[in-house]
Amino acid sequence: MEENITPSRIANAILQDKDFSGFYLLVEGKKDIKLYRRFVKNGSAKVKVTFGKYKQREAYKILNERGFDKAIGIRDADFLRIRGNEKYDPGYSGLIFPTDCHDSELMMLQTGVLDDYLLLISEDDKVLALEKRIGVKLQDLLLGLIYNLGCLRLANKRFSLGLSFKPEKADGNKLKINRFISEKDWSYLGDDIMINTVVEYSKNRGNAVAPRDLIKEKLQAVVNDKHPALEVVNGHDISQLLFLISKGGLDSKNKMLQNSDCVEDLLIACFDLIKFSKTKLFANLLKWQETTKSDVFCIN
Repeated sequence: MEENITPSRIANAILQDKDFSGFYLLVEGKKDIKLYRRFVKNGSAKVKVTFGKYKQREAYKILNERGFDKAIGIRDADFLRIRGNEKYDPGYSGLIFPTDCHDSELMMLQTGVLDDYLLLISEDDKVLALEKRIGVKLQDLLLGLIYNLGCLRLANKRFSLGLSFKPEKADGNKLKINRFISEKDWSYLGDDIMINTVVEYSKNRGNAVAPRDLIKEKLQAVVNDKHPALEVVNGHDISQLLFLISKGGLDSKNKMLQNSDCVEDLLIACFDLIKFSKTKLFANLLKWQETTKSDVFCIN
């Protein structure tokens, strides 16, 4: 259903909403409605999902071409700021604002939301005991264990390796990261096992999957570039790993923890206006609001 919703249809729905005179905040997915709607003023703006950044960009373009000037957007940065990305324009003047980090989950982690999440699902002594046992802070563990998977995602994008990282359907089986991350000692089991896991997951998707040796070569090339983890690591992967650690490493019995989607919802719930105000995204939105004398976002 969602794949059949075109940018034109999204733009037309906005233009036909004659009873509303405020702004439209375009966001990529339904999850983003939960995240950002709390920060817009009731009656001043509506949050509209576009089902991906490409449709978001095209819908925004259509609205501008038709003279509608009350649309702004928030998108996941993804690999936008990665060194060597020729599409990145730091002087971009459109009103589509990227997240501070790779995506909203990483941006939230940077504001300290993990501490509040851990307060909800675990206890201080359990967190400290786990960190002492593994010899690293939990947030650093998350980024370290998932870093090469993020690099593989980037290698796939750059070199068209034919890999898939998400289910064909929204309710399909997710990539099982515990196939290449040990739940016994929370260690990374190596590139070969990770590559094999992703290759097997990618079969019968309609794409020609590159040979494993080529995938490994391209992965190593990306790893050698030493891109910042916060720009490479994917938030959905972080959420899956955090779910595993919460259940297996911290032995959480919290009934709110059913799957990685619940982890993302809890992170969003912990991300309040104070934390949002610490981000560059907030600063950019606030600057736009003050410059245009608009009244869209809550500021206190």
